[in-house]
Amino acid sequence: MKLIPDLKQQIEVIIGTTLDEYEITIAEWMQSVVNLVGRHENSETFGDEGERQELSDQSASPISDVISLNTGKRIFFKVRMNEQEETVVCWGCPAKSITVETRQLIELLIRTNTTLPDEVQPVVYENDREQYLTELGLWLKEQIEEPTKQESEAVPDRFVVPAGLNAEKILFLLQGDTPDAHRLRSKELNKLLESYFGEEIVLIPLGEQEWIFMGDKEIVTEEAEEDTTEAKKDSLNAFCLGLHELVASEWAGVFHLSASLPCIPAQQLVSVTTLLRESVHLGRAFHVTQHIHLPWDLHLERLVASIPDDQRIRFIKETGKDTVIFNDSETLATLETFFSLDCNVSETAKRLFIHRNTLVYRLDKIKQEIGYDVRHFESAVLVQFLLLMYKVTKKH
Repeated sequence: MKLIPDLKQQIEVIIGTTLDEYEITIAEWMQSVVNLVGRHENSETFGDEGERQELSDQSASPISDVISLNTGKRIFFKVRMNEQEETVVCWGCPAKSITVETRQLIELLIRTNTTLPDEVQPVVYENDREQYLTELGLWLKEQIEEPTKQESEAVPDRFVVPAGLNAEKILFLLQGDTPDAHRLRSKELNKLLESYFGEEIVLIPLGEQEWIFMGDKEIVTEEAEEDTTEAKKDSLNAFCLGLHELVASEWAGVFHLSASLPCIPAQQLVSVTTLLRESVHLGRAFHVTQHIHLPWDLHLERLVASIPDDQRIRFIKETGKDTVIFNDSETLATLETFFSLDCNVSETAKRLFIHRNTLVYRLDKIKQEIGYDVRHFESAVLVQFLLLMYKVTKKH
């Protein structure tokens, strides 16, 4: 079962209601159909005339042909079935938000725009550039999902020249968590990025809300005071802050951004994209309030993530004492800021907008709770590891 692109958005515009998307197993859907249709058939009391007609229509249909189900609180529409994975994709909305006629209209639109699996709709591109960037994204995604090929796989020649991948570039990865009704489109993003970079951008789509794009290193790191790696990192961090602020101000939702140091995409596109994806994953796991995740800021997180669960739990039990203190948002913010500023008490107090003595009181309280004084190097290292391990372990 395949639907035409953007049908969901089109229906939402027509009915004025947001449709939430769910994925369940085919068995769960079929059982729900049996339960609900059977319940309605055996029920002696129905609602108004429209509801009786609605239930009658559902009961008369073969189970496999049922498109929608009304549970009383919500209405679910079956829109896509994957028999190989044994899953069903449904759209749902509150039952009171649409009328019987609207429900029938949605069913009609779904049936009308559904084709058989082998009737694949041709993809229409606006121009050659959109086509080869889309194809490059498909190739790149395939390479990332085949780790054994990453060491030797260079970008195919047909992409290198059109995309300018032989020149030294800085790569960026953008992931969006946006509401369905406000999905970010590649064309809109490309226009915004070109206004920010001041040049044509190579924007490679990796998924519905994930892109790799690249810019000339001179533009990104032009504010660097020195031609050193550390200066480039500082300049790149400032550039990402401005870029993220721009994207987040234009669209609803949450956006995560990562970036690389200068590289040659023709040889390093797969490995660098893999690194940026990993950085976003680590950043989201360990620093949930942050949205910019740079690889060089995540060395400890990468190390902790590589440690097996049982070893992390053992370490916490042996050294963690009362790690429940990490659940306190004030303590968490204090420690994270303190560590990010190299354990500098004065700078941390300024960043947290508190008096220095207030910060000293908090650090003394932490020492009293867990037995480690983070103002000393060895204790600071231990507590930082404990904090990172606690974060990732409690998610399991």
